[in-house]
Amino acid sequence: MKRFTMGLATGLWLLMPALASAQNPTGTISGRVVDQAGLVVPGVTVTATSPNLQGPRTTVSSENGDYIVGLLPPGTYAVLFELSGFKTVTGTVSVAPTETVPLDATMTLGGVSERVTVVGNLTNFVETAAVAAKFEQTLVSTLPTNRTLDASVLLAPGVHPTGPNGSYSIGGAVSYENLFVLNGAVINENLRGQPQPLYIEDAIQEVTIATSGVSAEFGRFGGGLVTAITKSGGNTFGGSYRASFNNDAWRTKTPIEIVAGTKLVSKVVPTHEYTIGGPISKDRLWFFTAGRLQKQTETRTTAVTLLPYSRVADDKRYEGKVTYSLRPGHTVKAGYLALQFEELGQATQNVMDIASLVNRHVPQDLLSFHYSGVLKPNFFVEAQYSGRHLTFKNSGSQFTDIIKGTLLIDRSRGGTGFRYNSPTFCGVCGGEKRDNEDIVLKTSYFASTKRFGAHSLVSGYDSFNEKRFSNNHQSGSDFRILGTSTVFVGTTIYPVFQSSTTSSASSTIIQNDPISVLSQGSNFRTHSLYVNDGWRASDRLTVSLGLRFDKNAADDAGGKRVASGSSFSPRAAATWDVRGNGVWSINGSVARYAAAVATTIADVTSAGVPATFQYLYSGPSINTDPSLPLVPAAAAIQQAMDWFNQNGGTARPFLSADIPGVATTVRGSLNSPSVKEVAGGVARQVGTRGSLRADVTYRTFGNFYATHVDQSTGRVTNPVGATFDKKLIENTNGVERRHAGMTLQGTYRPRSSVDIGANYTLSRTWGNFDGESTNAATVAYVNYYPEYNEAKWNRPVGDLSIDQRHRMRLWGTYMLPLGTKGGTLSLGVIQQMGSGTPYGALGTIDTKPYVTNPGYVAPDGGRTALWDYYFAPRDAFHTEATSRTDFALNYGVRPFARGGVEFFVHAEILNLFNQSQLCACGGTVFNNGGGTQLNKIGQAVTIRTAFNPFTTTPVEGTNWVKGANFGLPVDRFSYTTPRVYRFNVGVRF
Repeated sequence: MKRFTMGLATGLWLLMPALASAQNPTGTISGRVVDQAGLVVPGVTVTATSPNLQGPRTTVSSENGDYIVGLLPPGTYAVLFELSGFKTVTGTVSVAPTETVPLDATMTLGGVSERVTVVGNLTNFVETAAVAAKFEQTLVSTLPTNRTLDASVLLAPGVHPTGPNGSYSIGGAVSYENLFVLNGAVINENLRGQPQPLYIEDAIQEVTIATSGVSAEFGRFGGGLVTAITKSGGNTFGGSYRASFNNDAWRTKTPIEIVAGTKLVSKVVPTHEYTIGGPISKDRLWFFTAGRLQKQTETRTTAVTLLPYSRVADDKRYEGKVTYSLRPGHTVKAGYLALQFEELGQATQNVMDIASLVNRHVPQDLLSFHYSGVLKPNFFVEAQYSGRHLTFKNSGSQFTDIIKGTLLIDRSRGGTGFRYNSPTFCGVCGGEKRDNEDIVLKTSYFASTKRFGAHSLVSGYDSFNEKRFSNNHQSGSDFRILGTSTVFVGTTIYPVFQSSTTSSASSTIIQNDPISVLSQGSNFRTHSLYVNDGWRASDRLTVSLGLRFDKNAADDAGGKRVASGSSFSPRAAATWDVRGNGVWSINGSVARYAAAVATTIADVTSAGVPATFQYLYSGPSINTDPSLPLVPAAAAIQQAMDWFNQNGGTARPFLSADIPGVATTVRGSLNSPSVKEVAGGVARQVGTRGSLRADVTYRTFGNFYATHVDQSTGRVTNPVGATFDKKLIENTNGVERRHAGMTLQGTYRPRSSVDIGANYTLSRTWGNFDGESTNAATVAYVNYYPEYNEAKWNRPVGDLSIDQRHRMRLWGTYMLPLGTKGGTLSLGVIQQMGSGTPYGALGTIDTKPYVTNPGYVAPDGGRTALWDYYFAPRDAFHTEATSRTDFALNYGVRPFARGGVEFFVHAEILNLFNQSQLCACGGTVFNNGGGTQLNKIGQAVTIRTAFNPFTTTPVEGTNWVKGANFGLPVDRFSYTTPRVYRFNVGVRF
């Protein structure tokens, strides 16, 4: 009969559709009840209560002494074990989202009125193979932080803010492959994968960051899993109001601002937050609502020209949530958050003038419904729907004419990042939508057997759809001019357009980006199934075995299926309790993770996507002779475009062309990038006061994105008869990316007034593929016109740009005794240190003169002078190591005799000792070819002697030189945060 029951449970487990728990922020308490002789005790009533739970949750230990209490909202729980003839046993544990907390109890004979307290684990993720950290908002708001989700992530081990624009690399992954979940809904932005601020800070309850050893319940990520939840109200009314005050003048200037003479705007910027929640009907219906209002002005400077401007961000957020208990064990939650965000003075990449700034509106909203139900004491179900919407309005140029709507770029400063004259994109050509939708279910079954131990069987299904609608105009006029360089006179930028009929290395390029087919909207759906068995094999050994299956069903904006591949991700983990008392534990895990397919890579349809035609400018050179009067930008554009139109316009021979859906297509179907991971560690529980944990992780990455062009890919002709080399987007393992890391973390509470935490990460991420840029995911050029590049100088192996060898965070709070009438005074400190990140002497070279064209339409793929060349090892240089001390002072007082209402003040000094380190800088070199170019002050200088990259090792000073901005700050954000003062005041009740 037992075997039949076990088989039936397993069948239900395999067949029942269920939610991928990455979307369900609930936890579990599970354990075994024994007597003093170590024999199991069946029939014990186990009751869990918490302020976060509507009514008590009760179960009974099985005939093998096992019990489980599932679907628990995160929080602190009191657990009661009761059986007639035995002393009542009590315990307290903390439950984090996605965590199964072990709590065993030993029953002793005695009167019912007698009580025995068991030691519960108030420190999360100790007796588990998952490497994770949880931060409650009560702690984060006491420390000197901005109380955002990012503040918790930055405190976690294994996290490096070294991706583009400070985004997070977790476990050596690219920063867009992390998964961020809020109240069960995915809040990743569609293109860059970064978390959206769809929350009110004081409404956050806690944040959990998992970095390795993640079970099969979670997927669609290759980095880390970040789960956050907000408050839901309770059986008592409570709330808060907080006014935060910032002022751009309440900071010191960075060295680059001192040199530029930047004047800080002295304007106090308040932020208003409120929360309120409580019962409509106790243990039955709760409500919670919150809001946040902020209008912030700060001084920024343009890149290179260092022109000051004001960036104004008007941010309004509103949240509402209800929690309803249909009956005991059955709960429905509904939540909605709206965000209205207007940004005045928004800059795309490195803008060099005020005309390139935009005023945009970015509304967002998030809707979610969640049901959890206890059908039987050992059988649970969950279901959830969530939808997130984000729209960009007016995000680009407000002009479509050729003068004000044409974007100008200074090529001499590297790539296409330095821009002026007009904003990037078109703000009057229709808005862009980036949405997602998730429909998910989950079942959990708990089976307690004498022969096979206790099993927590979980199965899941998740239908996630990432949707985007965009007609991606690259400028207001659909034209860009990639100028040779620029000359500055005062605050005026004069473009330098150098003419050439043969080479684009130092000449000017006119680029046209027309959209021929409008978007239908893309749908990148992933269907996921998983099974996972949390098996308690003995009192000391716990094993997790799981398998996840992900099936892509991605359609591009033209309605074409571009990703239909599938992948299996097996996971296995084990935890060994060394002494059987929960003090020492050893863990190990192996796992495979599959990330979501990147929209920016797979959506290469012509629908809504601009074609790119580049034309070599061969008209009269403009502003190349410093002895002649300089021509302003408007006149220079008019002159260049007049020449262009008089000489064939878009019908003239092009230098290069990329026609979406024609020249570039997905090869068959793209598969998800993958990660293989091996991890292990040891943990120690320090009584009830703290914990220590050490883990090591090794990861290898695969299924990278690549663009393939060689003699086998052939040619393609577009509808107007132009012929191109066919470019195929595909997966490859021809490049390398690896990560090895060790994390140490610990928390300790020597007394109730002191709370200390620390972590240290020693890691290395190396290979020959960074995989991302400031804007999005990037492709490898491993099989891209292979005759024109060599791996040894185009993609050498070394430490990658996100690599940060050492990273440490230490924090602590201390409450000073002031007596019952004096209120409470506490101090909070964060000490952070990190080593620098690598960069190389990276330049571009023209390889076409040294290769005999084997038959390509556009030799070198139109990448003339654009092949990356590492003139030194890719990790030859490093930014400075950083160190910073942040300090917070908290004071609260309850003026009324009955208490309940507390007035508080929170003051902060960031970077207390004003330590300034250069943590980001330019890394560009320029140098191969003859002729002259203008330097930064408009003087003509000789470009270094050309060399054959296939036979010659270039010599610095002869063949190449470092660029003008090499190793130097680009803007004020190139430095650590300067000393900043800020404070907030408010009331809690």
